[in-house]
Amino acid sequence: METTREQLATLLRLYAESGLDFAIEAEPVDRFAEAAEPPAPARAAAPARKPEPAPARPVQPAAVPPDDEAVRLAIDAAQAAHDLDALVAAARAFEGCNLKRSARHTIVEGGNRQAPVMLVGAAPSRDDDQNGAAMSGLDGLMLDMMLGAIGLDRQSDVYCGFCVPWAVPGGERPTALQLKICAPFIHRQIALAGPAVVVALGNVAARHLTGSDRTIMQLRGTWRRVAFGETETDVTALFEPGFLRDQPRFKRQAWLDLLALKDRLAEGGRRH
Repeated sequence: METTREQLATLLRLYAESGLDFAIEAEPVDRFAEAAEPPAPARAAAPARKPEPAPARPVQPAAVPPDDEAVRLAIDAAQAAHDLDALVAAARAFEGCNLKRSARHTIVEGGNRQAPVMLVGAAPSRDDDQNGAAMSGLDGLMLDMMLGAIGLDRQSDVYCGFCVPWAVPGGERPTALQLKICAPFIHRQIALAGPAVVVALGNVAARHLTGSDRTIMQLRGTWRRVAFGETETDVTALFEPGFLRDQPRFKRQAWLDLLALKDRLAEGGRRH
């Protein structure tokens, strides 16, 4: 049924009285149909893309010098140290040994610098590297018991050092090259500390300090006069605490060696 002119005039008058005095759209819109359809989600404006920072360039460790140069640098650094503080600083700054790159700590010393006895191990253990302290962990407890059995206290009567001041990955022994590169530091350390006696712990340290190709089984219980720079010191060898934990049958020999050390100190443990 078509709308008459009178009906349209009446409808327009209704719109005008309601305040609708202009057409919103040219074509009629079915608002009920629009309500049945879900509104389209508003599209969020994409955030402004920030420029990505340039990746930081990784800090490259100093290159390890050639072997001969590393030995020369170690000799120069050790000889330039006029006291133990300077020697410790020189060892920590030294970049000539690849072990420094895998170790957490540079462990040069422990105990009392003025002690009459200096213990020298091959290298810090994994416990040492984790704790940042010389001869710690289970080996340290075993060592304390060994020394205590002859009346020595590690904190007051013993000074500790290592042939190599960095732990070797996997708990292995340092190589001959690593020992050679680091030798100037332990030799200078012994000379500066001037202990009455030096006790090498284990096969590697005993052979390295005495310059002998004999084994710990042959070197233990014997004494050698060894020159470290201008200082001569009596050197003996003792089983490592870790070795005695794994091989308890050798504890009797170790006890005899400890008694010999006690007698040696009682006879003439004078410092140089």
